[in-house]
Amino acid sequence: EQKSVDGGHAPWRLDPAFVAQVFVSLEMSPGGIEGDYPVSYEHLTVIYNDGVKAIVEVKGETPVRKVYLKRLVRQDSTGIWTVVGYDPN
Repeated sequence: EQKSVDGGHAPWRLDPAFVAQVFVSLEMSPGGIEGDYPVSYEHLTVIYNDGVKAIVEVKGETPVRKVYLKRLVRQDSTGIWTVVGYDPN
């Protein structure tokens, strides 16, 4: 996945809120996402981000309250975010 982003693909993986949006949306629609995401980007707030770890709070009726992310591959602005845990709602 990191190599894909390095090649110019899936730049959304560099945004912790967007990665959380995809994760929560797949929790809500495990069969895949068709059309709009079931949770909007506006319902996500990055409440912590030190550049290596991030926490995203999810508002609204979703099965997830918080998403925990880390830059596992590369710990700088070019590293992708990976979900490492979540708190259920």
